[in-house]
Amino acid sequence: MKQRVLTGVALAAFMILLFFTKTLTPYVFDAFLVFVAVVAGMEMSNLLTKIGYYNNKKVIFAYPILAYGLFKLSTSQSLPLYLVFVLQIALVILLAGVVSLFSLLSKKASDNEIKTRKITCTIEQFSLFKGVQTLFGLLYPGFIILAFIFINNLQNMTYYFDKISATASSLSFFLMIFAFLVPIFVDTFAMLTGSLFKGKKLCPKLSPKKTISGAVGGIVWGVLCSVAIFFIFNSIDKFRIIFEQVNITWWKMLIVGLVSTIVCQAGDLFESFLKRKADVKDSGDILPGHGGVLDRLDSHFANIIVVLIFTLIILL
Repeated sequence: MKQRVLTGVALAAFMILLFFTKTLTPYVFDAFLVFVAVVAGMEMSNLLTKIGYYNNKKVIFAYPILAYGLFKLSTSQSLPLYLVFVLQIALVILLAGVVSLFSLLSKKASDNEIKTRKITCTIEQFSLFKGVQTLFGLLYPGFIILAFIFINNLQNMTYYFDKISATASSLSFFLMIFAFLVPIFVDTFAMLTGSLFKGKKLCPKLSPKKTISGAVGGIVWGVLCSVAIFFIFNSIDKFRIIFEQVNITWWKMLIVGLVSTIVCQAGDLFESFLKRKADVKDSGDILPGHGGVLDRLDSHFANIIVVLIFTLIILL
């Protein structure tokens, strides 16, 4: 427990410093997000391998770097928003295709892997399966983390979102705070409420320690956190003007917060499902007392999807 607390304090201090750098430049946060995507991708690749899904770890490792480069290139050329997304999807499909083609052409290596894994299939089938199963490791969490990068770089998208041309950086700061803080509240208070009230298990086959009372506590406190974040920022003139520009109100944040708290816990259960299938306690050991990046940020990966959808709704 002591190690977990110390790591938690260190992470909190690091995140405060990271958000401070965001007021100066988005690139430090970008570098952090790419690093997270790479490490989480490696953890996902290992989980898939232990589950029995063979995949190309090198491609999963390289994907976040390639995706970030493509994103920066796309926005620097002022490409339409839909084309930015289409290119990212095309990159994922292309890489999965490259894995399949490489496996098909490298018949000796593929044949050895088939024998090592004791798989009954042809090289053609193996190549197809390896490409598809590598696709899983590209989509989660690498592709999802692109949503963080998108929101962190709103100031580079003002050619498309012209109504926030002068305030995009500040709106990005608010949305990133929301994206990171709400899952922390949900996870923390779900654990505390569950420990206090105990009661019936939420999903004992996936996560024996989670209770229904904890899930409810996570939702309540997560929603309160969402509304509190709005009122805190709304008390600052600069942010109040931004909220009026894009029509962000307290009741909208309440709804978004409610959806986020539910999705956060679903993301946590999904991660538990993967670990149960892989028969491991943690996805990694990079964070003493907390496990891996996937263990620590599974709720964040789910929540950022909600934040991205909300961002597009208020800006389009």
